[in-house]
Order: sequence, then C-alpha cells, then structure tokens
Amino acid sequence: MPRAIIIMAKVPRPGTVKTRLEGVISSEACAELATAFLKDTVEKALRVCENTIIAFFPPTEKAAMTEVAPEHVRLFAQIGETLDERIVSAFQFAFSEGADSAVMIGTDSPTFPADHIEQAFEFLELETDVVLGKTTDGGFYLIGLRGLDARVFNNVRWSTSRTFEDVYRNVMARGLHLREVPSWYDVDEPKDLEELFNELRHNANALRRAPETARILRV
Repeated sequence: MPRAIIIMAKVPRPGTVKTRLEGVISSEACAELATAFLKDTVEKALRVCENTIIAFFPPTEKAAMTEVAPEHVRLFAQIGETLDERIVSAFQFAFSEGADSAVMIGTDSPTFPADHIEQAFEFLELETDVVLGKTTDGGFYLIGLRGLDARVFNNVRWSTSRTFEDVYRNVMARGLHLREVPSWYDVDEPKDLEELFNELRHNANALRRAPETARILRV
C-alpha cells in the first residue's frame, strides 16, 4: 500500500519561527533550532518512508526551504489562508500523487520515535480511518488518514489546549474509526526547551533520534 509522510514546516527565518522561545534565546538561535528540528524530522521520516513531502509555509519562500531540505524530499507549498485549509491542501496533494495512506507530522517534537509513524501506518493499513498522536499541551504531533474528509478539520481551535479535543470530536461525529499512538510533547515554550535539553542529555535514544538538535543545543 503506497505511503506518504507529510511534514508541515515553516521556513526557518529569524523572527518567524519558535518565537515563544525568544525570551530565552535570540531570534537567530530560534531559526537555527527550527532548522535542526526540521532536519531531524526529515531524517526520521525517511527511515520509515522514502515518499516524504515537506509542506512548507509561506509559499513564497520555496528557495529558502530548498536550501535546508534534502534534495530527494519533495516540496509542496501549503495552500490556503487558514491552518485547516493548508492542512487539507497538503493531504490532497499526497493523495493525488497516489498515496493510499498519509501520515502528517510537525517539526516541534524532534525526539518522538519513528516507531510511532510506523505504528500509525500499520493502523491505517488495518482499516483504521484516522490515527492521532496527542501532545501534552492538548494539540497533536501526528495525524494519519486513509482518506481525506476535510470536515475532520472544521471549527478546530488551533494552537490551543482544545485542538486535539476538537479534531477527536469531529472524527467521532463523522463515524470514523480512530486509533491513537503514544502522546509526546511539543517544544514551544521555554519549559519545553528545558525538557528537551534534559531528555537529550540523559536519554541516549533521544540523542540518536535528534542529533542536529543536540548539536545546536550543545548537549
């Protein structure tokens, strides 16, 4: 069954990425960290599926994204004014290119195991319609689909503690079969950055999963 991994990513420019960390590190350092997150996420995805797509935003910054993306990863410019529109556009692209199942991940959780992606695909290939991986702050770091129903993303309170809850509710309302992979944490706030540093420092598996991030943080 053809698979696709979609990585949703902002182009790592100073002042536009990881801005909630600017109280503890500079905007330039935030961009370096976001670049490291992206590189580690791409390498993790490629270990599971060669058909990996970076869905980047803003769409006018393709040249900048090309500078940091591996040559063999396809780039797709997100389409839409709102996040739900951009998510739907990325899934539409993956399915239009022949994928039977697609798993979308972000770049804010660089240390989650690649096994979680593999497990999501296994669920989808066993007749599950939707797979979710919840973040500890109430969002999600992974969503997998066996087919696109855009209504799954209707009226979602994005970037809040209710994001996962809203998507979950939509999935249930559509009568879709849902399964979950283990939860993980996003790195958005200074406390999350501290958690990441400690994980990399004390967990050899995490260090192997996010070597670029560890290099930038000088772990």
